[in-house]
Amino acid sequence: MTISSNNLEKRPQAKTPTIGVAGITIPGALDCINKIHKKSHYYFGAHDHPNIILHQLNFGPTHRAQHESHWDVVESRVVRAIASLEKAGADFAIIPANTVHKVIDGIQKKSRIPVINMLEIVAEQCQQRHFKKVGVLGTSWTMREHLYQEPLRNQGIQEVIPSIENQVIVQQIIFSELIPTGKVKPESLKALLGVVNDLKNQHCDAIALACTELPLVLNDENCEVVTLDTTDILAGAAMNKAISFTLRQ
Repeated sequence: MTISSNNLEKRPQAKTPTIGVAGITIPGALDCINKIHKKSHYYFGAHDHPNIILHQLNFGPTHRAQHESHWDVVESRVVRAIASLEKAGADFAIIPANTVHKVIDGIQKKSRIPVINMLEIVAEQCQQRHFKKVGVLGTSWTMREHLYQEPLRNQGIQEVIPSIENQVIVQQIIFSELIPTGKVKPESLKALLGVVNDLKNQHCDAIALACTELPLVLNDENCEVVTLDTTDILAGAAMNKAISFTLRQ
């Protein structure tokens, strides 16, 4: 659905919707905002786009809490970030980080504005595209704790995760290269593609890039299989939600 390219601010009683972004890592948050921007022309017209508020958490304390299995700390940090977004005027919030969705239920219950569940919208898109078997690449928590298993199963889809050895490879590359720099060494890209190839050999219909940094280096072309950019899917869901707020006016 495309809204008229007439400036939203000039329309009587029109309110420009405001998306709140609870950033976990800077590369993931910025890539998500950039993808929202790229979709805005289609949804809103030539120069209009939703208001966007970013609350970028310091990733260090979140990362340490994850490693120490203090998920209550992770949850409380994100809840506070969303409360700040609400206070600043956000109509709803998104969290461009797959791993943090381990505690999405608690976050949604404690947040006073709607929070989009990334796991559910990715699973819904898999169902819409008629996938039956989806490989999941992400952090060790996303993979070994099967964050996507239930959402995918609810859509009649089987989740496939890499071997323990391959999980270690992916985790190392994400945290030593992708998050600090937004890119990887050639040998690391080759290693990632090797993990993807192992999943392809298990007859996966598609590979979910279930870490918001992975789409920075992996895609349909170099993986030679359908890849699901979870960041892009989240950006699309945010735009659809923004449209729903606009249509209420």
